Amino acid sequence: MSDVDQARARSFDEWAGDYDRFRPGYPDELFETIAARLTLPRIPHVVDVGAGTGRASLAMAALGWRVTAVEPGKGMLDVLRGRAANEGLLISTVQASAEATGLDAGSADLVTAAQAFHWFDKVAALHEMARILKPGGGIALFWNMRDPSRSPFLADYRALLHDYVGDADAGRYEDEGHAAIRAAFADVTTLAEPTLLQLHQDVPMSDEEFIGMAFTASYVRVNKTQEEQDRFRIGLAGLLGRHGLNDGRPFAVPYRIDLWMSTRSDR
Repeated sequence: MSDVDQARARSFDEWAGDYDRFRPGYPDELFETIAARLTLPRIPHVVDVGAGTGRASLAMAALGWRVTAVEPGKGMLDVLRGRAANEGLLISTVQASAEATGLDAGSADLVTAAQAFHWFDKVAALHEMARILKPGGGIALFWNMRDPSRSPFLADYRALLHDYVGDADAGRYEDEGHAAIRAAFADVTTLAEPTLLQLHQDVPMSDEEFIGMAFTASYVRVNKTQEEQDRFRIGLAGLLGRHGLNDGRPFAVPYRIDLWMSTRSDR
């Protein structure tokens, strides 16, 4: 990972509260699909690596799953712990990286990474996931991706982002492509070849919430001056207005969820 990418990966702690407030969560269908496809026990032990503020960790804990959240950023973990306490959910937390969790070998039924795997050293992280998984245990990597193919507004927003940050608007996950994920799995002989499923959800957001979400992206803030950020904010507000989405009422933002799954196969 380059120095610029490392700075972006570390940047989220600075706006952990905004990240938690404005980033979309995940539908029940996602976790139902994971449980069915990976044949989990009724109460699985899940290790959620790169857990961030706990959007996925909290959702899985609310299902009654036993969750250990692993996150290197203290600011992110503080938000996660506060949310868990407020919602009466019991989640174990570990401040550690995905590549070196420090957890016991063979202790997890499922390892997840929500919106995070592209920041990891992929092969090292997969080796660690395989190490902490029980034989036959599963891996689920997933991303919420805005879907401009289902929204003229999002298509125009993507063009606005391109003018602001160039190709970085696709984010590291799309930039690196599916081939990079398959190549990483191919280097870890104890994991089966991954399968990709795509789900969809529509997330209601007001114009204020969409702007807040936009500014949780590292490429919008990192290495950008305040003047540049202000110009982007004004441009985005104008775009929302041209699409009639600036009256404070929620509108549907379509997302595609890419879900990659694999199992420990010890082949």
